[in-house]
Amino acid sequence: MKAVVELGGKQYLIEPGTIFLADKIPADKGQTWTTDRVLMILDGDDVVLGRPYVEDGKITFTVLDQTKRSKVIVQKFRPKKGYLRTRGHRQHASQLQVEIIEGGGKHDERAAEEKPAEEKKKKAAKKPAQKKAAEEKAEKPVAEKAEKKKAEKAKAPKKTAKKTESKKAKDTKKAKETRKTTDKKDKAAKPKKKKSE
Repeated sequence: MKAVVELGGKQYLIEPGTIFLADKIPADKGQTWTTDRVLMILDGDDVVLGRPYVEDGKITFTVLDQTKRSKVIVQKFRPKKGYLRTRGHRQHASQLQVEIIEGGGKHDERAAEEKPAEEKKKKAAKKPAQKKAAEEKAEKPVAEKAEKKKAEKAKAPKKTAKKTESKKAKDTKKAKETRKTTDKKDKAAKPKKKKSE
């Protein structure tokens, strides 16, 4: 028999006799401790899922030791400021051994309270007919809207193309005008050559 249990916000897959390290539990060394936070129980082919926890599910542990986990180094550093802080941290933990897993024989009552099969069959028979009617209603407006959009797109020329053409036209006009003015200025500035006979 296996189970998934939640301890300290973490999930562990365990079975009787398993020894593992979990976050600190409020019990002394050698004491037994039980929890009802069982998420799932696996017993051969039978699987009992909790919603979120299995009803009547209990797991009994024996606390083998209260220890600390390995050291984690924490460093803070700010470049170009002369700031460096180094600190170590060891998280408290409990070494546990699984003794008993209870509640595997009972199934979740909410799952057993499901509606009879006849009602399910009636609903299943109604659903295809309702879906067909809804699809037919939905297809007509969608198809019409799509056709209208295509027709509008085909009629209306692209706006972006006009903008780029008009910009180019403006640029060429400005360039021609500046050339004309510079040509006039150049002619005015140059003295006329006398014709020699």
